[in-house]
Amino acid sequence: MKNHTATTLLMISTFALLTSVMISPSQNTENQPATTVQPDNICQGCGMINCTMDCKPATQHETDVDLESICEFCGMINCTMGCKAVTYDSEYRKMVVMPGIPTWLYYGGIVSLILISFFFAETIGRRGMQKRRRWRFNLLRSTWITSLVRKPYFPFIFQAPMTALFVFIIYAGLYGHQIVNIAPAITWTIWWAGLIFLIVVAGKAWCLVCPWDMIATISSRLRLFGVGDAPLSLGMKWPARLRNVSLAILFFIILTWLELGYNITQSPSRTAYVAIAMVILALVPAFLFEKKSFCRYGCFVGRISGLYANFAPVEVRAKDKSVCDECTSRDCFKGNDKGNACPTSLCLATVEDNTYCIMCGECVKSCPKDNVAFNLRPFGEDLYSYDGPRKDEALLAVILLALTSFHGLTMTPFWENTTAPDGTIIGWISRATGLGHLGSFTIGMTAVIVAPILIYLLFCKLVVLAAGRIDSSNATPVTVTQVFVRFSYSLLPIALFYHLAHNGMHLFMEGQHIISSLSDPLGRGWDLFGTASKVYPPLLSTQTIWITQVILVIIGHVFGIIVAHRTAQRLFGDRLTSYIVEVPLLVVMILFSVFSLWIMHLDMNMRGTLL
Repeated sequence: MKNHTATTLLMISTFALLTSVMISPSQNTENQPATTVQPDNICQGCGMINCTMDCKPATQHETDVDLESICEFCGMINCTMGCKAVTYDSEYRKMVVMPGIPTWLYYGGIVSLILISFFFAETIGRRGMQKRRRWRFNLLRSTWITSLVRKPYFPFIFQAPMTALFVFIIYAGLYGHQIVNIAPAITWTIWWAGLIFLIVVAGKAWCLVCPWDMIATISSRLRLFGVGDAPLSLGMKWPARLRNVSLAILFFIILTWLELGYNITQSPSRTAYVAIAMVILALVPAFLFEKKSFCRYGCFVGRISGLYANFAPVEVRAKDKSVCDECTSRDCFKGNDKGNACPTSLCLATVEDNTYCIMCGECVKSCPKDNVAFNLRPFGEDLYSYDGPRKDEALLAVILLALTSFHGLTMTPFWENTTAPDGTIIGWISRATGLGHLGSFTIGMTAVIVAPILIYLLFCKLVVLAAGRIDSSNATPVTVTQVFVRFSYSLLPIALFYHLAHNGMHLFMEGQHIISSLSDPLGRGWDLFGTASKVYPPLLSTQTIWITQVILVIIGHVFGIIVAHRTAQRLFGDRLTSYIVEVPLLVVMILFSVFSLWIMHLDMNMRGTLL
């Protein structure tokens, strides 16, 4: 009964917070509904609706600059982004239309994908199941690193400054200016876009500095750091039905819906409300359940980074498995007077991947045998040898692929164009259903999520049919579910590297604006570092970003092929069957990768900090 009550409280608090984010109005605009706004009401200087600040367009205050050097669309001096036009979103906010990757690069990427696919199928596919050489370098060989991790205040010393920044973002979002404000830029352009790059390089490093986890941990344990129980926690078991990543999937879909459907990335106040929601989502489970159950099951940031971290070149593992086999105390799992129990209920003896480890260092402190290693390793190691696939993780992998593509698609005029809605997805859905923008957006988002799952499922059935025809004598043929679950991990590199390509565009094209925002983070007319009025060019040129994006998509495709090949060999054995069944998988991976290139080839509606 306790578990049912706890689950109910968790769900109610979650949806109450998320609903408040949806309906909360931005400051200074509560009496200006979007449905009554016209483009003529938009200030040409700052972009605010019904602006009363007497702003002047860029061409009127840059008196020392050649007017011909100012881009007529984005207002940037000596713009190199190739801006094509200006349009408006559903709430009549200005967007600059930028070109996608050029046609030659688009088709060159497609040809490269096809040639590389068949090259790897021909070369790797004919190799036997070779044992991989497990190269590792243990960073804990360094005495000063080991000494640091064993300090009582680790990881508090890293979480504290991040938490202070997190609290400041909430303050800025709630009490700062609702147009000139650092909160959206630092949250969505720097953190959310840069997080994927951090995962690729450092795995679950974000969990090490997570601010909402620190707030929840301090609140339940009533201490900043150290060993001991959480006196304010009821210590209940996480509900059995939710011991999977389904809750995290739900939260991720809801955030995507809010982010793109409600444009929270452009609203300082809504950004702050999302941050507060994350704190409450961490706090409620901390008071109800044992350890850090939310980190393991409910946190969508942790679960996304957990799957992606299997590609990362770092890992926390046992130095010697035989030492763990002889251990009877299991201090890494239970904790002792030197270190707390593993917050995500892991035991080093059985850890084979990065999915649930949050790199907190508690096992380093508690292990009496000094048998913990923090290793550097080659990229993609866990994906090559994943031995414990789960249905919920497989579904998350496919949904990650769908939602990363969806983020890119919604930025194109093909998805939405208020000046010419007839040829867009939103326009078509609206005409067919009679629904408004949000209803049409929800239907479109649902279709984009479901379509890749169905396409992948279809090709999984083709794999099973191909395997059955080749080896009809097999007494225990593989099922569609087995194929769906096991080969879903080969889609992770495709999703990950398109995620890098998409986020990299935001980070390298818009990230420089944070320099100006640092001087006036609250929009109060400050110039703390002398950069408030300066305009900086993108960190990388448009051409460099285009080429980098295509290269990233190709790299992800190559890693996906390698993972699929090794999975086929484990599932079907080292024989002709494993070689033949890879053909449908190659086709579906080419299809998904080409779709990524197609999205990048379309024109892009750039909004937010770029303007």
